[in-house]
Amino acid sequence: MEMLMAAEPPRQKAEGLARRLLRLLRRKRSTAGSASSVAYSVAGDEYDESVDSSINSVSKLKLSGNLAALDALFRNAAEKKGAPAPPAMDAADAHAFVASLFAGVSAVKASYAQMQLAQHPYDAEAIQSADAALVAELTKLSDHKRRYVRDPVGAAKSAAAGPAVFAAHADEQRHLLRTYEITKRKLETELHARDAEAERARSALASELRAARALEERVHPGRTFAALDDLHLSGLNATHFLTALRHTVKSIRSFANTMLDEMQRAGWDPAAAAAAVHPGIPLCHPSDAKYALQSFVALKMFTNFHRRDFGLCPLQDRSSYDGDRRCFFEEFAELMAAPAFAFLDARSSRWSALGEFLRDRYMSLVHEQMETAFFGQPEQRCTLTAGAAFPETAWFTEFAEMARRVWLLHCLFFAFDGGASIFQARAGARFSEVYMESISDVDVNDNGGGTVLAPGGDRVVGFTVVPGFKVGRTVMQCRVYLSRSAQQP
Repeated sequence: MEMLMAAEPPRQKAEGLARRLLRLLRRKRSTAGSASSVAYSVAGDEYDESVDSSINSVSKLKLSGNLAALDALFRNAAEKKGAPAPPAMDAADAHAFVASLFAGVSAVKASYAQMQLAQHPYDAEAIQSADAALVAELTKLSDHKRRYVRDPVGAAKSAAAGPAVFAAHADEQRHLLRTYEITKRKLETELHARDAEAERARSALASELRAARALEERVHPGRTFAALDDLHLSGLNATHFLTALRHTVKSIRSFANTMLDEMQRAGWDPAAAAAAVHPGIPLCHPSDAKYALQSFVALKMFTNFHRRDFGLCPLQDRSSYDGDRRCFFEEFAELMAAPAFAFLDARSSRWSALGEFLRDRYMSLVHEQMETAFFGQPEQRCTLTAGAAFPETAWFTEFAEMARRVWLLHCLFFAFDGGASIFQARAGARFSEVYMESISDVDVNDNGGGTVLAPGGDRVVGFTVVPGFKVGRTVMQCRVYLSRSAQQP
């Protein structure tokens, strides 16, 4: 292709020269004719052959000379057109030239990446510097192109001269490394920006959550864990455990009252149910059957509370937390902030242990005959037995919230340094104001009513309604139902 391009201009030049020569010949002939007429008129109709012959001879001479020159010009052009091709490019030279091209392209990419990085955040000086570097690299590539168009072999040999090929490889790697570093910095900047955005969103959501909990606490006192927000393991004390315990007890009382209402709607006798739960314990008043139901619910939920795995085989992995308070505390903090749909999602593996606890406690607390009497058929037990999902009923949702609070209290129980202990009073034991609290006195303080027995030695424990706890040196009294002494008439 290069040889043909070099041969084409001489041919065009020769054709133009031929056309000019032809025009010159025509002009000469017209000049000769005018001269002949002049000579004829002067000589008196006598033709001057000498003049005509001389003119013709001069014209022939010039024409023959120009034709010879034109023939030589075309002959040279033909020789150039048929000339052999230039020598082939050496493979090493070609490799060196391509390496130099790749080095230039990598330099352009690095400069362009630097310009992009300088735009976010905007840096005018850095953008100008990167732009100048980019223009310089593009100029170098343009020079490579022009040299190759003029002389491909020479351009390749020039690229392969000396250590240029090794320098080109080194430059390519250096520019690639620079591009990767710029890309890394850009990604890190984007990551920091997204982290900051996520942190702002988290703070906003946390503020909204605290506001919602504060509002709910004002509307429904004692139903939320707002007092335990922003709790840290280093600041954990018995007051926090007492707060969590109060929330748990209120939830247990609420579910027991719901169970009592369902019994009454189903036509069951609450007093007979209380006698079945604590046989041989006389009630001071028929309405005190609610305390027996509260005791039944609480003692079922707190069974094996002192064990890390609640005595359940599927929860044996929690035994590996032995001595690791932080695991229990982190689980407490995460579950406290989790919404109900999160821990009631049977497909989630995060709360699979809590799901096993829910199934086990529901099966032991709600008998099949009880559920059939309440709802017509034991659909919720069947759903739990299948294990694919949790029932989506108000009854089970209230139970699940109670179980969640027991689980939270369990996590907090093992988060204390040195642990804590749980205890209950035996039936017939003498009342102790240090370790016991009468449930009747609690109702008098909370609701302004209830049955109050005479103080002193006449009061003995009928049954424990809510177990007590000891955290460090702090004793949290167990709540007991008192009955009259057997010696009293």
